[in-house]
Parts: sequence; structure tokens; C-alpha cells
Amino acid sequence: MRLGQAVVKEGKALIHLYDLDQALTGGLLEPARLNVFYNPYMTLNRDISVLILRAYIDNVAPHSPVNIVEPMTATGVRAVRYALEAGEGVGKVIASDISEKAVSIASVNVKINNVDDKVKVVRREARSLMYELRWENPKPILYVDIDPFGTPAPYILAALSLVGHRGLLGVTATDLAVLEGSKPKASKRRYLVYNIEKIPSSKEVGVRILLGFIARMAAMLDKSVEPVLAYSHRHYARVFLIVERGSKRSDKMLEDNIGCVKFSEQTGYSLMLRWDECLGAQKTIGPLWVGNLFNRDLLNTVLRLAENEYSYMDTINEIINMIRLILEEEPLQYYIHQRIDALASKARTSMPRRDLLLQYIRDKGYSASRTHFSPVGFRTDAPMNQVLEILRLLSQRHFSK
Repeated sequence: MRLGQAVVKEGKALIHLYDLDQALTGGLLEPARLNVFYNPYMTLNRDISVLILRAYIDNVAPHSPVNIVEPMTATGVRAVRYALEAGEGVGKVIASDISEKAVSIASVNVKINNVDDKVKVVRREARSLMYELRWENPKPILYVDIDPFGTPAPYILAALSLVGHRGLLGVTATDLAVLEGSKPKASKRRYLVYNIEKIPSSKEVGVRILLGFIARMAAMLDKSVEPVLAYSHRHYARVFLIVERGSKRSDKMLEDNIGCVKFSEQTGYSLMLRWDECLGAQKTIGPLWVGNLFNRDLLNTVLRLAENEYSYMDTINEIINMIRLILEEEPLQYYIHQRIDALASKARTSMPRRDLLLQYIRDKGYSASRTHFSPVGFRTDAPMNQVLEILRLLSQRHFSK
């Protein structure tokens, strides 16, 4: 490596970075200081995106090849990796950025990875490109990937307008302080949602706010969305949705899946409600998505791919563990996750180990699971009075030893 330039290997792609010297702090890369943004800490995001796209192409896509638009490409790493790693079903990939430097570097990365037959790099503003392609592109776009720095809200309508029937939409949000309730006024501005405060289940609430916003934007276009994976990891939320056309589907989506979360300050307990139950309720956050977050069939395919064909990925063990955990919580995804520390604090009891609490809940005849949203989180169909009773029982046994 010479000063000012480096080659990074990610997945099967070689990615050139430039002006590296100004982005190094104490020997560590500070992504925001690069002239063209590249974040190595988002590798897992891109790895999962490759896996989801491959599973979608093999199992869900209405036809092949699947044409892709990635309108905020930066170094081009995501577009290049889709062309290299997501299988033979990948068609044309349009990678765009408004930055002239980004377009230049992305073009170089497309060439050095020998995917210029599949990936076309253009310089356009993201929304302008998507609306133009919606009307001028003769071939349907079946995957649109929105991965901005900050909120994706301004790009959602354009992306939903572009993606074809039974197409896939991927969306990243890094404005978690807004989605999770730390900035209620910004939540109202960006996502048209009443978000009272940050509550114990805020990570899941943030994901559901993002999904609810996308669903309501889809309804404006007489479209519906169905999540296949919605998760939170470190500093971002990421969702993948199947988009379908039809006003009846849109009406049913809104009726079945838009609601709110009610929070009890007395117990620290969160409860999801359908929209007709939200009206007049106190301490509610919404409107947001109260439907499913995960598609079990597609995630089983992702898990098989991860354990076999994609073992070369640097984050593969972390991905496998996360998908297994999500598959564990999938049957209980309609029950918002709770945090043991918050419940124990409100109940003024000691905090038991999660596996012990879950076993006691199951012994009472209820279902319970861990959740990827928090290492002290769990899902259960048990009534809250039963959970609090078990917490008190476990606390008494702890102190009686």
C-alpha cells in the first residue's frame, strides 16, 4: 500500500480507496474523512444484502435476470459485489452517485473487478435517477437498494415508484436517535410519527417506525409491502421488503399492519396494538408497523447459503448466529420484545439470567424466545402479570440463598 491509496478486499471484490492518508487517525480508518465514503463497519450490512438478494432471486423473483438500481453508490462496492456474488440471476446493475469523485472511483472499481458488462456507473441525483428510470427504462427494476448516510425518508417514494411488481426493496437508516425516540420532533418531521421518548424496546420500535413509514408511502402509490427481514445492528437499521401493486392489497396492508406501541411507565412493559385500539390510548408511539418482521422460508434459504456457498465472507459466523437467533424469535414476532433489566427495575427485583427467566415462562405453559434486538431482551406470549410474578419469584429465591 502506498500513502494516499489502498485496495480493500471485501467479499469477492477488490475496492480501491483514495486519499487514505487524510482518513487515518491513530492507524484506524475514519470513513467520514474519505473523499468518497467507504465504511468497513458496514461490511455485515453488505454481506447480508448479497445473501438476501441471492435468496430472493432463487426463490421469489417473478423472472430472471433481476435488474438492480443502487442510486447512492459511493465507491461502488455494493454494486460490484452484487454483480460478483449474488448469482447468475443478476442482470444489469445501475450504480449512481451525485459526486463526480464517487463516479470516477466507482468506475475504476467496476473495471478492476471485470464487471463492466453488468454494472453501469452514472452521475445523477438519486431521486432524479429513480423517477427517470421509472418512466424511461423498458425493463422492470426488481431490486432497489437505498443506503444513504442518515435518513432514507426523502428517497422512499422514488424507490417505491421504481421497483416493479414483486420486486425487492432494501433500505438502511442510520438516524437511530430519531427512530428510537431521542428526538421526537425530528421523528414527526421525517417519519410522520408520534414518538414520545426512548423506551426499553426502542430498537424494535425504530425498525417498526421505518417499516410503517415505508408502508404508508407505498399506500400512496396503491402498493403494498411485506417485510422479509428487518433488523437492527450497531448503529443502523436495515429492512428488506417485497413490493406489490394493487389498491386492495394496499388497503389490507394498512388495516392489518399499521398500529402503535403502548408503553407503561409503571411496569416498563411495551404492548403492540392495532390502529383501532390505539385511538385514545395513553403513552402510545405510532403509527408504525405491527405486522411481521421476518419471512421464515426466505431466512432458512439465507441460512443454508451462509453455511455453504458464502462461507468466504468475513462476517459469516456473525451472520449465521444472527439469522439463527432471528429464526428462534420469528414465531413470536407479533409480540414486541421486552427487556429484563427494565422490567426488573420497575418491579424492584433483581435481574435474573435470561435463559432462566425464559425456562420459567415455558414451564408455565407459555412460549418465550431470545431476540436479536438486545442481549437482555426476550419475546413471549405470556401476560405481563405472569412475567412479573416470575421475576418476583426468581428474586425471592436469589435472596433466600
